[in-house]
Amino acid sequence: MKKYLTLIRPYGLLFLGLTPVFGAIANGGFASSHLIILLIIGSLIHIFGFAQNDYYDVEIDSKSKYVSKRPLVIGCISQKITIFIFVSSFLVSLLLSFVFIFTFFSFVVLLLSFLCMFLYNKYSKHQVGMEYILGLGVFNCGIYGALTVSNNISFFAILISSMGFMQWLFSVGISANLKDVEFDSKQGIRTTPIMFGVRISDKKLILPLSFIIYAFFIKFIHIIIASLSFFIGFTSIFIYNLPIPGICFLIISIILLYLTLKILSTPIKKRDKMLIYAGVQEGLSLLLIPIVLMSYLIENISIFTTFLLISVIIVWPIFWFRILFGKRMIPLE
Repeated sequence: MKKYLTLIRPYGLLFLGLTPVFGAIANGGFASSHLIILLIIGSLIHIFGFAQNDYYDVEIDSKSKYVSKRPLVIGCISQKITIFIFVSSFLVSLLLSFVFIFTFFSFVVLLLSFLCMFLYNKYSKHQVGMEYILGLGVFNCGIYGALTVSNNISFFAILISSMGFMQWLFSVGISANLKDVEFDSKQGIRTTPIMFGVRISDKKLILPLSFIIYAFFIKFIHIIIASLSFFIGFTSIFIYNLPIPGICFLIISIILLYLTLKILSTPIKKRDKMLIYAGVQEGLSLLLIPIVLMSYLIENISIFTTFLLISVIIVWPIFWFRILFGKRMIPLE
């Protein structure tokens, strides 16, 4: 069982699992049965994405000292079974969507989301900037959730979906690609950091100023998009006259900028620390969405459900890290 869990990365399941849920909520959908179906579909999208990514990257992964022990690389899970897993995830998600929450436009956008993830998985090691295609797939995932509620997509739903886009744009295009610069450059893989001129010299990570500016620009845009929900008035920085959402948003935003600095300044020989900074950055980026939605969720659902959701987002990855990686608590990818 552990090898299959390692393949599908359950610790990251909520990132995509909740994306269509947040999209639906931002478009006025609050029915619990509806949101549960969306959570299942989002989770299946996650399984599809990661299982398929390992399938297409198996030859490259076998040459890397960091991921050469992935289940597909060492052969404890066969390629046929992996194909079955991601194809089944795709088909079951379509079936659930068709049977329970079908609308024509939402179904088309769901297919587009899968298409974007397929294109990323197949071509990310061959084309520069594929993180934008992946981010578009995540954005479409949020819009899919919104369209299952109404064909009229609110600007609020667009903002929330855009937060997902920016989160993955940074996590993949900056964090993930930066930690693999040494290996990717040796393999002739052209990622965004390498195109900016990031390189290894005398075992030191050299970052051009242009790449540093680009990384902070993405993170600033991410935070600005998130803040628009407050400024436009979709949500409030207050709950019960207390500025709890506003304070939480400010604290998380500052930490995200600090983690961006740490990711960019960590020496390549301390790659494990870079992974920790990147993982915390991803978790806080996800947590930023329910913080933005906090007053809206409390008003339209309940305060208990809102804080339960926030608690689950915090506890879920920690639980799975402990189960899969023990005291090390981090996947060395």
